[in-house]
Amino acid sequence: MIIGKRILGKAIATYLGPTGEAARRAVSQVRQRVTGSSKTRVDFYFDIADAWSYVTAQAASRLAEAYPIELAIHIVTPPASDVDPMPQLRESQAVRDCQQLANYFDIEFSGKKPADANAVRDAGTVLIRDRPPRDQLRAALELGAAIWANDRKAITKLQGVWGTEAHVSVPPTLSGKYAELRKAGHYMGAMFQFAGEWYWGIDRLPYLESALARALGCDVAHVVTPRPQADRAPVALSQKPLTCELWVSYRSPYSYLAIEQIEAVLAPYNVPLVLRPIAPMIARGLPMPTVKKMYIVRDAKREADRLGIPFGELCDPAGAGAENCIAIAALAAERGKLLEFTKSAMRGIWSEARDVAEYVDLRFVTERAGLDWTEARAALERKAAALKAAQVNTTDLAVVGLWGVPSFRVGDFVAWGQDRLPLLADRLRRHAAAPGLAPAPT
Repeated sequence: MIIGKRILGKAIATYLGPTGEAARRAVSQVRQRVTGSSKTRVDFYFDIADAWSYVTAQAASRLAEAYPIELAIHIVTPPASDVDPMPQLRESQAVRDCQQLANYFDIEFSGKKPADANAVRDAGTVLIRDRPPRDQLRAALELGAAIWANDRKAITKLQGVWGTEAHVSVPPTLSGKYAELRKAGHYMGAMFQFAGEWYWGIDRLPYLESALARALGCDVAHVVTPRPQADRAPVALSQKPLTCELWVSYRSPYSYLAIEQIEAVLAPYNVPLVLRPIAPMIARGLPMPTVKKMYIVRDAKREADRLGIPFGELCDPAGAGAENCIAIAALAAERGKLLEFTKSAMRGIWSEARDVAEYVDLRFVTERAGLDWTEARAALERKAAALKAAQVNTTDLAVVGLWGVPSFRVGDFVAWGQDRLPLLADRLRRHAAAPGLAPAPT
C-alpha cells in the first residue's frame, strides 16, 4: 500500500513539473492556431461584486498598456456554492484584504464593506453589453470605482455614458459566462488565463508577467509594485506584546508553505508563534470539487518552486491521516514540539508522499520531530479530545471572520493565505518602528 502511494506521488510530481507544464502550453498553442489569433491573448475574468476583481482589473489595464497583447475580458457571476462555501465571509475578507493590498501596493481601493447588491445589478446592465475589450475594461474600472466608493449617482451617470441592457438579462448572461469559466478550468473571478495556465489576482502577476515576457521576447514591466517604505509609516499592531496565531490544516498545501516560512518572518521581531491546527475543509462539511483541488495543487507547486520548498510527491491525508496528525499535534504541543511535528508531518505529506494514515509513515514523521512513538500511540487513543480542540480552533477562526487556511492574526492584523506573509512582515517592521510600544517578548 505504502509503495503504491510513493509511486502515485512520483506520478503526481511529474504532472506538476516541467513535463506537465509543457504539455499544457502545447495545447494552448494549438488552440491559438486553430482560432487564427495573430496576437498573444490573455483572458481576464471579472466578477462585479468581487473586491479582488476590481483590484486586479487595475493590473489588467496596466498589462494591456505594457505588453502587446489581446486582452479579452469576461464578466462572470460570483463563485458557485460548491467552490464558495462561505460567501459572506469571503466577501467581507475580500474587502479587508484589498484594503491591506492597497496600503502595500500601488493600487486604489476605497471599499469599506461588501458591494451593494443593487449597485452590482445596475453595473451589470452596463457590463453585459458588447463592446471592444479595452472599452469594456475601462467601463469595469469606472463602475468598480463607483461601487466601492458607494456612489450610486456615479453609477447612474455611467449607465448613461456607456449604455445598458435590461436588468432581466443580467443574471442569465453572467451565469453563461461563469459556465464558460468553469468549462475552461477555473471557478472564480479576478483570474487571468494565458497559455494554458491560470493566474489569480495581484498575487500571481509576477508569474504571468514572466510568461508574457518569455512569449513576447521583452522585459518584465512589473506593472504592480509595493509602495515606497516611506509611504508606509510606523503603526502599532497592538499596545500589548504580540503573538502570531497561525491556523493550519494538514491537508492544505498552502499551510505547508506558510509553515516553512513563518519562523523567518517572526524571528527578527521576537514574536512567538501559536499554532492552531484545524480539520480539513472536507471534514468540516465544506466541499472541495476537482476543479478547485487541481488548481490549488498546481498553484502551490509554482509557489513552492519559487520559494525553494520541496513539493510535489504528495499523499492526500484526508480522513484518518489528518485526524492522526491532529491527535499527535496535541501531544507535540504538550512537549513543546508542535512546530517541529507540523513541519515534519507536512513535509512528509507534501514532498515525500508519506501516508500518515499508516503507522509506518506516521511513526517516521513523529520520530523525526523528536517525539516518542509510544507516547504518540497513546495520543492516538485520545483522538476524540484532540479533534474537539481542533473544532474550538475552527470556531475561533470564524470569530475573526475567516474560514480557510493558512490564516494569521497578529494584533489587529488579520489575513488569509501564505501570500500575505510579506504584508505581515511589513506590518511587523512598521510596528517595531512605532513609538511607545510594549517591549517585545524575549
